[in-house]
Amino acid sequence: MKRLLLCLLWPVALHAQSLPDSTSRKIDSVFKSYTAVTPGCAVAVVKDGQVVFQKGYGLANLEYSVPITPNTIFHIASESKQYVAFCMLLLEKEGKLSLDDDIRKHLDYVPDFGHKISIRHLIYHTSGLRDQWQLLANAGQQLDDVIMQDHVIKLVSKQQALNFKPGEEWMYCNTGYTLMAEIVKKVSGLSLRAYAAKYIFEPLGMKDTHFHDNYQEIVPGRAYSYNNAAGGKFQHAVLSYSIVGATSLLTTVLDEAKWLNNYETGTVGGKALIEKMYEVGVLNDGRKLNYAFALNMGKYRGWQQIAHGGGDAGFRTYASRFPENGLGIIIFSNLGSSDVAGLTNRVADVLISTAKEEPKVEETYVTDSVLLQKLPGKYYTERGDRLEMVWRDGKLMRRNFNNTTFELKLSPAGANRYKVSTGGILILNETNVKRDSLPELQIEMPTSLLHFRRQPKTDQVVTAEFASRYYSAETEGFYTVTFKEGKLSLEHRRYPTVTLQYIAPDQFTTAHWWMNHIRFIRDGKGKISAFEVNSGRVLHLRFDRVK
Repeated sequence: MKRLLLCLLWPVALHAQSLPDSTSRKIDSVFKSYTAVTPGCAVAVVKDGQVVFQKGYGLANLEYSVPITPNTIFHIASESKQYVAFCMLLLEKEGKLSLDDDIRKHLDYVPDFGHKISIRHLIYHTSGLRDQWQLLANAGQQLDDVIMQDHVIKLVSKQQALNFKPGEEWMYCNTGYTLMAEIVKKVSGLSLRAYAAKYIFEPLGMKDTHFHDNYQEIVPGRAYSYNNAAGGKFQHAVLSYSIVGATSLLTTVLDEAKWLNNYETGTVGGKALIEKMYEVGVLNDGRKLNYAFALNMGKYRGWQQIAHGGGDAGFRTYASRFPENGLGIIIFSNLGSSDVAGLTNRVADVLISTAKEEPKVEETYVTDSVLLQKLPGKYYTERGDRLEMVWRDGKLMRRNFNNTTFELKLSPAGANRYKVSTGGILILNETNVKRDSLPELQIEMPTSLLHFRRQPKTDQVVTAEFASRYYSAETEGFYTVTFKEGKLSLEHRRYPTVTLQYIAPDQFTTAHWWMNHIRFIRDGKGKISAFEVNSGRVLHLRFDRVK
């Protein structure tokens, strides 16, 4: 009887669909791996302001065999951010703040780093602040612990340095959006949850949506999150957040469809405010980002695509709009291995039959083999980036860590500047170009500038000089480096011991995602005095040697 009931419910469609049955079946085939015994997805498709397809695949709760429907409530993780950016624009429209305000005007506990950090920097991820999740992990807190708003506020108040000067680079930073939630509270007198409910969710009729600021609160109809486990099984992915801004919006695909439609109608905020949501960030040197107000501005098959995704615990979410096609696609999943961006594009392939032709740009490639043969070698940065180039069969090649190689083609882009076929601009020092072998080079990426040095011909001899106990005043965390049988290991009271693997002079990599690169720092006498963490969204986080 139970199995019969499940079959009747699978998959769930709540209203008559306006898509042809043949098209609906093609969308169903995209999600065929989600079944009556797996976690799954909720899907909604919006066409010209109307929901034309809505369905659930798989289970919202494995323990009780509760199926996913379009009304299932999901934690949508970083998709929450665009709502926070929208709140900033609403408050600016009310005259309660300016996006160019120094954030210390509203949050006096933020340290003075000697550089102004504006609200606009927070929106565009160009503030230089360190990311909250990696700081928490470096401090010894696991992400399935209970995490509160105050935890991040205290971390920010102790931060001693920035990853980079505000506006110099783009580096995704959840901390900035958590701080914007606090700015909402400071200038409006309402919590982010209350403010968004009053000025966004209620006017748009998003009745199943709220910022979840109490992890103990019961939410009927919500999905639980899962990860894959051995033997084709699944395990619960714990999420205990009482933190909002960067994350923790709970909603359904049908409510999210109402939010996507607001971009077209301007019902809340007005058309002029909506246009501001599309304004991309600009770095200090004039480089434009493809990131707007928590929106990625890109293209798919030549068509404009405006999207953002999210991932926490086992939740994976993605909402994408194709304005030229009047199309919106929303996919929420409760399985950590779900490639929701890829699924979105596969659904788009069903609904958009043709690709949009892009104008072809003819490139003129450098053929000066004397110049090209100066480049091969191994390089590294102080931030843990590695690059290896080789000369093979008369071609400049890049070698990856798995020993695969591919050709690098260079196009002139100014004096000693070359556009690289794989992305970025190679910048050579004019003095160094005259040498037979380049000791250093720079690569300008769309969001950063990397300074590479050539690796020494022989690796550094690793000794016990690195072994000691280290402490970070920012995170109030201790780590111990040990030296046994010729190897360095990293120890922490809450984490497994991992090996430090040499990659460059005084630089090592580890298996910890929050600390996968460590660079040891020497004092004026050449003695090890500290190490710094350069990993993902944290740079130059210092741990001093404990004497």
